[in-house]
Amino acid sequence: MIKNLTTNDHSELEGEAYLELFDQTIKLYIDQDSDLEYAEICITYLNNLSEELIVSLCEASIRYCNEFLEDIGEEMIKFSKPTDVLAHITPNTICIPNPKNKTEPVIDLELNCTWEVEHGMEWIIRNGEVMYVGPYHGINPYGDCDRGEDWNYIEVNNV
Repeated sequence: MIKNLTTNDHSELEGEAYLELFDQTIKLYIDQDSDLEYAEICITYLNNLSEELIVSLCEASIRYCNEFLEDIGEEMIKFSKPTDVLAHITPNTICIPNPKNKTEPVIDLELNCTWEVEHGMEWIIRNGEVMYVGPYHGINPYGDCDRGEDWNYIEVNNV
């Protein structure tokens, strides 16, 4: 699941992890205060997300996509089903944070998307809940994740 581990200049472990949702291997960074065991827990969790959580991520991604396109005067994309948005998203990097609870996986995923090539997108999942979907800001996955802010598309009323 995690392979090609090395230690970088910041004393973080880095390597590669396979993501089943995208059928792709991506870069992985493990915080210097975290460890491989916790990283495996997080990757296993990510590779076994419930259908409900995947749909929530996709619906929020669609809200981000279409609001962004509308803001720049482009035509919004119509999706037959929420998971169709995944064809417009490519995962880039997963960052494994220093865990506050080693049994609770936290996902901090940086993604590229076809509609916003400059800033891409970030997904944060904590405690089995989608906490953030929006432009990549390197948000603290243990903070409030900008819930309620216009640039966090987890809430339907953001549109």
